[in-house]
Amino acid sequence: MKKLLNKIISLLPIVLLSLVLAFFVWFSAVNSKDPTEEITYNKPIPIEILGQNPQYTITEQSVSNVTVTIKAPRSVHNALANDMKLIRATVNISALQDGYAELEPEILIGIKPAKLVDFNPKTVNLTIEKLITKTFDIVINQIGNLSTGLEARPARLDVREVQVTGPESRVSKITELLATVDMSTIIGSLNKQVDLIAVDEQGNIVDGVTINPSRVTVNIPVLQRGGYKNVFLALVPLGSPAYGYQITKTEIIPPMVTVYTNSLSQIESVPDLIETTPVNLNGRDKSFEQVVTLNLPAGVNLASDIEIIVKITIEPTITTKTIRGIPITLMNTPEGFDVMLNITTVDVYLTGPTHLLAELTAQNLTVEIDLSDFKAGTHQVNPAVILPAASINYLIVPDTVEVRLQPR
Repeated sequence: MKKLLNKIISLLPIVLLSLVLAFFVWFSAVNSKDPTEEITYNKPIPIEILGQNPQYTITEQSVSNVTVTIKAPRSVHNALANDMKLIRATVNISALQDGYAELEPEILIGIKPAKLVDFNPKTVNLTIEKLITKTFDIVINQIGNLSTGLEARPARLDVREVQVTGPESRVSKITELLATVDMSTIIGSLNKQVDLIAVDEQGNIVDGVTINPSRVTVNIPVLQRGGYKNVFLALVPLGSPAYGYQITKTEIIPPMVTVYTNSLSQIESVPDLIETTPVNLNGRDKSFEQVVTLNLPAGVNLASDIEIIVKITIEPTITTKTIRGIPITLMNTPEGFDVMLNITTVDVYLTGPTHLLAELTAQNLTVEIDLSDFKAGTHQVNPAVILPAASINYLIVPDTVEVRLQPR
Protein backbone atom coordinates (compact mmCIF):
# COMPACT_ATOMS: atom_id res chain seq x y z
CA MET A 1 0.00 0.00 0.00
CA LYS A 2 2.85 2.31 0.91
CA LYS A 3 4.57 1.51 -2.37
CA LEU A 4 1.38 2.34 -4.29
CA LEU A 5 1.04 5.66 -2.47
CA ASN A 6 4.67 6.53 -3.17
CA LYS A 7 4.16 5.67 -6.82
CA ILE A 8 1.08 7.91 -7.03
CA ILE A 9 2.98 10.75 -5.36
CA SER A 10 5.88 10.30 -7.77
CA LEU A 11 3.48 10.51 -10.72
CA LEU A 12 1.66 13.61 -9.41
CA PRO A 13 4.00 16.19 -11.06
CA ILE A 14 3.58 14.41 -14.38
CA VAL A 15 -0.22 14.44 -14.01
CA LEU A 16 -0.26 18.13 -13.08
CA LEU A 17 2.02 18.96 -16.01
CA SER A 18 -0.27 17.00 -18.31
CA LEU A 19 -3.29 18.94 -17.05
CA VAL A 20 -1.51 22.26 -17.57
CA LEU A 21 -0.44 21.24 -21.06
CA ALA A 22 -3.98 20.05 -21.83
CA PHE A 23 -5.36 23.38 -20.67
CA PHE A 24 -2.98 25.33 -22.88
CA VAL A 25 -3.80 23.08 -25.84
CA TRP A 26 -7.52 23.63 -25.21
CA PHE A 27 -7.04 27.39 -24.76
CA SER A 28 -5.01 27.63 -27.97
CA ALA A 29 -7.62 25.67 -29.89
CA VAL A 30 -10.46 27.83 -28.59
CA ASN A 31 -8.53 31.05 -29.13
CA SER A 32 -7.61 30.08 -32.68
CA LYS A 33 -11.29 29.58 -33.50
CA ASP A 34 -12.53 32.61 -31.53
CA PRO A 35 -9.54 34.93 -31.08
CA THR A 36 -9.67 37.84 -28.64
CA GLU A 37 -9.60 41.22 -30.40
CA GLU A 38 -9.52 44.85 -29.33
CA ILE A 39 -11.89 46.99 -31.41
CA THR A 40 -12.86 50.66 -31.27
CA TYR A 41 -16.51 51.13 -32.19
CA ASN A 42 -16.85 54.29 -34.25
CA LYS A 43 -20.63 54.22 -34.14
CA PRO A 44 -21.58 56.66 -31.35
CA ILE A 45 -23.24 55.27 -28.23
CA PRO A 46 -25.99 57.67 -27.06
CA ILE A 47 -25.68 58.85 -23.46
CA GLU A 48 -28.77 58.01 -21.40
CA ILE A 49 -29.73 60.43 -18.64
CA LEU A 50 -31.01 58.58 -15.57
CA GLY A 51 -32.74 59.84 -12.45
CA GLN A 52 -33.79 63.22 -13.83
CA ASN A 53 -36.12 65.13 -11.51
CA PRO A 54 -39.20 66.17 -13.56
CA GLN A 55 -39.04 69.60 -11.88
CA TYR A 56 -35.65 70.25 -13.49
CA THR A 57 -34.38 70.33 -17.06
CA ILE A 58 -31.01 70.11 -18.79
CA THR A 59 -30.34 73.35 -20.64
CA GLU A 60 -26.80 72.55 -21.80
CA GLN A 61 -25.04 69.24 -22.45
CA SER A 62 -21.48 69.17 -23.79
CA VAL A 63 -21.78 65.79 -25.56
CA SER A 64 -24.59 63.37 -26.28
CA ASN A 65 -22.58 60.34 -27.45
CA VAL A 66 -19.43 58.39 -26.61
CA THR A 67 -17.22 55.98 -28.54
CA VAL A 68 -15.86 52.85 -26.86
CA THR A 69 -12.95 50.43 -27.24
CA ILE A 70 -13.71 46.86 -26.14
CA LYS A 71 -11.55 43.75 -25.81
CA ALA A 72 -13.50 40.53 -26.36
CA PRO A 73 -13.63 37.32 -28.41
CA ARG A 74 -14.54 37.78 -32.06
CA SER A 75 -17.93 36.11 -31.49
CA VAL A 76 -18.77 38.73 -28.85
CA HIS A 77 -17.74 41.54 -31.20
CA ASN A 78 -19.99 40.06 -33.89
CA ALA A 79 -22.91 40.05 -31.45
CA LEU A 80 -22.20 43.67 -30.45
CA ALA A 81 -21.95 44.77 -34.07
CA ASN A 82 -25.34 43.20 -34.80
CA ASP A 83 -26.98 44.81 -31.77
CA MET A 84 -25.27 47.99 -30.58
CA LYS A 85 -27.98 48.39 -27.93
CA LEU A 86 -25.97 45.86 -25.90
CA ILE A 87 -23.58 48.75 -25.19
CA ARG A 88 -25.02 51.50 -23.00
CA ALA A 89 -23.60 54.75 -21.67
CA THR A 90 -25.46 56.24 -18.72
CA VAL A 91 -25.20 59.31 -16.51
CA ASN A 92 -27.15 59.43 -13.24
CA ILE A 93 -28.22 62.93 -12.17
CA SER A 94 -30.66 61.98 -9.41
CA ALA A 95 -28.53 63.77 -6.79
CA LEU A 96 -28.19 66.99 -8.81
CA GLN A 97 -30.28 70.15 -8.77
CA ASP A 98 -29.60 73.64 -10.16
CA GLY A 99 -26.17 74.41 -11.52
CA TYR A 100 -23.25 72.96 -13.43
CA ALA A 101 -21.96 69.39 -13.14
CA GLU A 102 -19.13 67.39 -14.68
CA LEU A 103 -19.91 63.67 -14.70
CA GLU A 104 -18.25 60.49 -15.95
CA PRO A 105 -20.49 58.20 -18.01
CA GLU A 106 -20.87 54.60 -16.88
CA ILE A 107 -20.37 52.13 -19.73
CA LEU A 108 -22.39 48.90 -19.53
CA ILE A 109 -21.76 45.92 -21.83
CA GLY A 110 -24.68 43.50 -21.94
CA ILE A 111 -22.74 40.43 -23.07
CA LYS A 112 -19.79 38.50 -21.66
CA PRO A 113 -16.87 38.00 -21.76
CA ALA A 114 -15.98 41.59 -22.67
CA LYS A 115 -13.65 44.19 -21.17
CA LEU A 116 -13.98 47.94 -21.56
CA VAL A 117 -10.55 49.24 -22.61
CA ASP A 118 -11.34 52.91 -23.21
CA PHE A 119 -14.12 55.38 -23.97
CA ASN A 120 -14.25 59.00 -25.14
CA PRO A 121 -15.04 61.61 -24.07
CA LYS A 122 -14.34 60.86 -20.43
CA THR A 123 -16.78 63.41 -18.99
CA VAL A 124 -20.12 65.03 -19.75
CA ASN A 125 -20.72 68.65 -18.73
CA LEU A 126 -24.32 69.46 -17.81
CA THR A 127 -26.16 72.62 -16.83
CA ILE A 128 -29.37 71.92 -14.93
CA GLU A 129 -32.12 74.44 -14.24
CA LYS A 130 -35.39 74.41 -12.42
CA LEU A 131 -38.54 74.42 -14.56
CA ILE A 132 -41.08 77.16 -13.95
CA THR A 133 -44.51 77.92 -15.41
CA LYS A 134 -45.77 81.44 -16.01
CA THR A 135 -49.01 82.83 -17.47
CA PHE A 136 -48.91 85.46 -20.24
CA ASP A 137 -51.57 87.49 -22.02
CA ILE A 138 -51.61 87.08 -25.80
CA VAL A 139 -50.81 90.13 -27.93
CA ILE A 140 -52.20 90.26 -31.48
CA ASN A 141 -49.36 91.52 -33.66
CA GLN A 142 -50.83 92.98 -36.87
CA ILE A 143 -48.24 93.60 -39.59
CA GLY A 144 -48.78 95.04 -43.08
CA ASN A 145 -51.74 97.09 -44.27
CA LEU A 146 -55.18 96.12 -45.50
CA SER A 147 -55.96 96.67 -49.15
CA THR A 148 -57.58 99.99 -49.97
CA GLY A 149 -61.33 99.72 -49.61
CA LEU A 150 -61.22 97.25 -46.72
CA GLU A 151 -61.90 98.10 -43.11
CA ALA A 152 -61.02 95.84 -40.18
CA ARG A 153 -63.00 95.63 -36.96
CA PRO A 154 -61.30 94.82 -33.62
CA ALA A 155 -59.63 91.39 -33.53
CA ARG A 156 -60.79 88.67 -31.15
CA LEU A 157 -59.09 85.56 -29.73
CA ASP A 158 -60.61 82.27 -28.62
CA VAL A 159 -58.29 82.39 -25.56
CA ARG A 160 -56.73 85.43 -23.92
CA GLU A 161 -53.84 83.91 -21.99
CA VAL A 162 -51.53 80.92 -22.15
CA GLN A 163 -49.03 79.16 -19.92
CA VAL A 164 -45.33 78.98 -20.72
CA THR A 165 -43.11 76.32 -19.14
CA GLY A 166 -39.35 76.17 -19.37
CA PRO A 167 -36.02 76.86 -17.66
CA GLU A 168 -36.27 79.82 -15.33
CA SER A 169 -33.50 81.71 -17.17
CA ARG A 170 -35.48 81.57 -20.43
CA VAL A 171 -39.01 82.10 -19.16
CA SER A 172 -37.82 85.18 -17.27
CA LYS A 173 -36.68 86.74 -20.58
CA ILE A 174 -40.16 86.60 -22.13
CA THR A 175 -42.02 89.90 -22.28
CA GLU A 176 -44.80 89.06 -24.77
CA LEU A 177 -46.61 86.16 -26.42
CA LEU A 178 -47.38 87.22 -30.00
CA ALA A 179 -50.05 85.99 -32.41
CA THR A 180 -48.88 87.56 -35.68
CA VAL A 181 -51.31 88.30 -38.53
CA ASP A 182 -50.23 89.71 -41.91
CA MET A 183 -52.99 92.17 -42.79
CA SER A 184 -51.68 92.68 -46.34
CA THR A 185 -52.80 89.15 -47.30
CA ILE A 186 -56.37 89.51 -46.05
CA ILE A 187 -59.14 89.84 -48.65
CA GLY A 188 -62.09 89.28 -46.33
CA SER A 189 -62.98 88.42 -42.75
CA LEU A 190 -60.29 86.31 -41.09
CA ASN A 191 -60.82 83.29 -38.86
CA LYS A 192 -57.68 81.17 -38.62
CA GLN A 193 -55.31 79.46 -36.21
CA VAL A 194 -52.04 81.25 -35.56
CA ASP A 195 -48.85 79.92 -33.94
CA LEU A 196 -47.77 81.76 -30.80
CA ILE A 197 -44.23 83.11 -30.49
CA ALA A 198 -42.48 84.08 -27.26
CA VAL A 199 -40.26 87.18 -27.57
CA ASP A 200 -38.01 89.17 -25.26
CA GLU A 201 -37.83 92.91 -24.71
CA GLN A 202 -35.87 93.43 -27.96
CA GLY A 203 -38.33 91.35 -29.98
CA ASN A 204 -35.99 88.35 -30.27
CA ILE A 205 -37.60 84.90 -30.23
CA VAL A 206 -37.13 82.99 -26.98
CA ASP A 207 -36.84 79.28 -27.76
CA GLY A 208 -36.48 76.25 -25.52
CA VAL A 209 -39.86 76.82 -23.83
CA THR A 210 -43.23 75.08 -24.12
CA ILE A 211 -46.31 77.19 -24.86
CA ASN A 212 -49.70 75.73 -23.94
CA PRO A 213 -51.75 76.05 -26.05
CA SER A 214 -49.23 76.69 -28.83
CA ARG A 215 -51.88 77.98 -31.29
CA VAL A 216 -54.89 80.26 -30.95
CA THR A 217 -57.74 81.20 -33.25
CA VAL A 218 -57.75 84.83 -34.40
CA ASN A 219 -60.98 86.35 -35.70
CA ILE A 220 -60.89 89.70 -37.52
CA PRO A 221 -64.12 90.94 -39.15
CA VAL A 222 -63.28 92.78 -42.41
CA LEU A 223 -65.81 94.94 -44.27
CA GLN A 224 -65.78 96.36 -47.79
CA ARG A 225 -66.20 100.12 -47.88
CA GLY A 226 -68.89 101.61 -50.09
CA GLY A 227 -67.77 102.19 -53.69
CA TYR A 228 -64.92 99.65 -53.43
CA LYS A 229 -64.70 96.08 -54.67
CA ASN A 230 -62.01 93.39 -54.81
CA VAL A 231 -61.73 91.74 -58.22
CA PHE A 232 -59.58 88.91 -59.55
CA LEU A 233 -57.49 89.35 -62.71
CA ALA A 234 -57.48 87.16 -65.83
CA LEU A 235 -54.74 87.06 -68.46
CA VAL A 236 -55.77 87.64 -72.09
CA PRO A 237 -53.19 85.89 -74.35
CA LEU A 238 -52.73 86.84 -78.00
CA GLY A 239 -51.25 84.29 -80.42
CA SER A 240 -49.05 81.29 -79.66
CA PRO A 241 -45.38 80.66 -78.82
CA ALA A 242 -42.89 79.60 -81.49
CA TYR A 243 -43.02 76.07 -82.91
CA GLY A 244 -41.78 73.55 -80.36
CA TYR A 245 -42.52 75.74 -77.34
CA GLN A 246 -45.38 75.87 -74.87
CA ILE A 247 -46.63 77.99 -71.98
CA THR A 248 -46.12 76.06 -68.74
CA LYS A 249 -47.07 78.75 -66.22
CA THR A 250 -48.74 82.16 -66.09
CA GLU A 251 -48.81 84.47 -63.10
CA ILE A 252 -50.39 87.86 -62.51
CA ILE A 253 -48.94 89.98 -59.71
CA PRO A 254 -51.00 90.88 -57.80
CA PRO A 255 -53.70 88.30 -58.63
CA MET A 256 -56.40 90.53 -57.12
CA VAL A 257 -56.88 94.30 -56.99
CA THR A 258 -59.32 96.75 -55.45
CA VAL A 259 -61.32 98.97 -57.80
CA TYR A 260 -63.31 102.09 -56.96
CA THR A 261 -66.17 104.12 -58.37
CA ASN A 262 -68.16 107.05 -57.04
CA SER A 263 -71.39 105.31 -58.01
CA LEU A 264 -72.55 102.79 -55.42
CA SER A 265 -74.97 101.30 -57.95
CA GLN A 266 -72.22 100.85 -60.55
CA ILE A 267 -69.85 99.05 -58.17
CA GLU A 268 -72.41 96.28 -57.77
CA SER A 269 -72.36 95.64 -61.54
CA VAL A 270 -68.55 95.39 -61.77
CA PRO A 271 -67.68 91.74 -62.60
CA ASP A 272 -65.68 89.66 -60.14
CA LEU A 273 -63.11 88.90 -62.89
CA ILE A 274 -61.37 91.69 -64.81
CA GLU A 275 -59.28 90.95 -67.91
CA THR A 276 -55.86 92.36 -68.69
CA THR A 277 -55.06 94.01 -71.98
CA PRO A 278 -53.86 91.37 -74.51
CA VAL A 279 -50.35 89.95 -74.07
CA ASN A 280 -48.66 89.07 -77.38
CA LEU A 281 -47.21 85.52 -77.37
CA ASN A 282 -46.53 85.19 -81.11
CA GLY A 283 -43.11 83.64 -81.81
CA ARG A 284 -42.03 83.68 -78.17
CA ASP A 285 -39.42 81.06 -77.22
CA LYS A 286 -38.31 82.42 -73.84
CA SER A 287 -39.99 83.22 -70.54
CA PHE A 288 -40.75 86.89 -69.98
CA GLU A 289 -42.63 89.37 -67.82
CA GLN A 290 -44.57 92.43 -68.87
CA VAL A 291 -46.42 95.32 -67.28
CA VAL A 292 -50.10 95.32 -68.31
CA THR A 293 -53.18 97.45 -67.84
CA LEU A 294 -56.76 96.37 -67.16
CA ASN A 295 -59.92 96.55 -69.24
CA LEU A 296 -61.94 98.38 -66.60
CA PRO A 297 -65.52 99.56 -67.19
CA ALA A 298 -65.92 103.29 -67.79
CA GLY A 299 -65.95 105.22 -64.52
CA VAL A 300 -64.19 102.43 -62.60
CA ASN A 301 -60.56 102.89 -61.53
CA LEU A 302 -57.93 101.15 -59.48
CA ALA A 303 -58.23 102.18 -55.85
CA SER A 304 -54.45 102.55 -55.54
CA ASP A 305 -51.58 103.29 -57.89
CA ILE A 306 -50.06 99.83 -58.37
CA GLU A 307 -48.14 98.16 -61.19
CA ILE A 308 -49.63 94.95 -62.57
CA ILE A 309 -47.09 92.47 -63.91
CA VAL A 310 -47.72 89.34 -65.96
CA LYS A 311 -45.10 86.57 -65.79
CA ILE A 312 -45.16 83.96 -68.57
CA THR A 313 -43.05 80.80 -68.37
CA ILE A 314 -42.28 79.29 -71.79
CA GLU A 315 -40.47 75.96 -72.19
CA PRO A 316 -39.74 73.59 -75.07
CA THR A 317 -42.27 70.87 -75.76
CA ILE A 318 -40.82 67.37 -75.38
CA THR A 319 -41.42 64.76 -78.04
CA THR A 320 -39.97 61.49 -79.35
CA LYS A 321 -38.57 60.57 -82.73
CA THR A 322 -37.19 57.39 -84.30
CA ILE A 323 -34.53 57.47 -87.01
CA ARG A 324 -33.79 54.10 -88.60
CA GLY A 325 -30.87 52.75 -90.56
CA ILE A 326 -28.17 55.20 -89.46
CA PRO A 327 -24.74 54.07 -90.74
CA ILE A 328 -22.05 53.39 -88.13
CA THR A 329 -19.00 55.62 -88.57
CA LEU A 330 -15.62 54.24 -87.44
CA MET A 331 -13.22 56.72 -85.84
CA ASN A 332 -9.44 56.39 -85.25
CA THR A 333 -9.07 52.99 -86.96
CA PRO A 334 -5.62 51.53 -86.11
CA GLU A 335 -3.22 51.30 -89.06
CA GLY A 336 -2.55 47.85 -90.45
CA PHE A 337 -5.90 46.38 -89.40
CA ASP A 338 -9.06 45.37 -91.21
CA VAL A 339 -12.26 46.10 -89.28
CA MET A 340 -15.38 43.97 -89.54
CA LEU A 341 -18.74 44.71 -87.90
CA ASN A 342 -21.58 42.29 -87.30
CA ILE A 343 -24.00 45.13 -88.29
CA THR A 344 -23.41 48.36 -90.19
CA THR A 345 -26.51 50.39 -89.27
CA VAL A 346 -28.55 51.00 -86.12
CA ASP A 347 -31.88 52.58 -85.16
CA VAL A 348 -31.89 55.55 -82.79
CA TYR A 349 -34.82 56.49 -80.54
CA LEU A 350 -34.67 60.14 -79.47
CA THR A 351 -36.45 62.11 -76.75
CA GLY A 352 -36.03 65.86 -76.41
CA PRO A 353 -37.21 69.35 -77.35
CA THR A 354 -39.46 69.28 -80.41
CA HIS A 355 -37.65 72.08 -82.27
CA LEU A 356 -34.30 70.27 -81.95
CA LEU A 357 -35.58 66.83 -82.97
CA ALA A 358 -37.27 68.33 -86.02
CA GLU A 359 -33.85 69.14 -87.48
CA LEU A 360 -32.38 65.64 -87.03
CA THR A 361 -32.41 63.13 -89.91
CA ALA A 362 -30.48 60.03 -90.91
CA GLN A 363 -28.29 62.32 -93.04
CA ASN A 364 -27.13 64.68 -90.27
CA LEU A 365 -27.17 62.35 -87.25
CA THR A 366 -23.89 60.55 -86.59
CA VAL A 367 -23.44 57.24 -84.78
CA GLU A 368 -19.79 56.45 -84.23
CA ILE A 369 -17.43 53.91 -82.69
CA ASP A 370 -14.04 55.16 -81.51
CA LEU A 371 -11.39 52.47 -82.10
CA SER A 372 -8.58 54.30 -80.27
CA ASP A 373 -6.34 51.88 -78.33
CA PHE A 374 -8.21 48.83 -79.66
CA LYS A 375 -6.07 45.74 -80.28
CA ALA A 376 -6.50 42.71 -82.50
CA GLY A 377 -9.44 40.52 -81.57
CA THR A 378 -13.19 40.64 -81.13
CA HIS A 379 -14.76 43.41 -79.02
CA GLN A 380 -18.28 44.22 -77.85
CA VAL A 381 -18.66 47.99 -78.24
CA ASN A 382 -21.41 50.50 -77.37
CA PRO A 383 -21.75 53.08 -80.16
CA ALA A 384 -22.22 56.77 -79.31
CA VAL A 385 -24.60 59.27 -80.88
CA ILE A 386 -23.27 62.76 -81.60
CA LEU A 387 -26.07 65.18 -80.65
CA PRO A 388 -26.45 68.96 -81.00
CA ALA A 389 -27.66 69.45 -77.40
CA ALA A 390 -27.32 67.74 -74.03
CA SER A 391 -31.10 68.02 -73.54
CA ILE A 392 -31.65 65.20 -76.06
CA ASN A 393 -31.69 61.64 -74.75
CA TYR A 394 -31.25 58.61 -76.97
CA LEU A 395 -31.47 54.83 -77.11
CA ILE A 396 -29.57 52.81 -79.73
CA VAL A 397 -31.00 49.52 -80.99
CA PRO A 398 -29.08 47.28 -80.88
CA ASP A 399 -26.97 48.97 -78.21
CA THR A 400 -23.94 46.69 -78.70
CA VAL A 401 -21.94 46.11 -81.88
CA GLU A 402 -19.42 43.31 -82.37
CA VAL A 403 -16.17 44.73 -83.75
CA ARG A 404 -13.42 42.42 -85.01
CA LEU A 405 -9.93 43.79 -85.73
CA GLN A 406 -7.73 41.57 -87.87
CA PRO A 407 -4.14 42.33 -88.93
CA ARG A 408 -3.72 42.61 -92.68
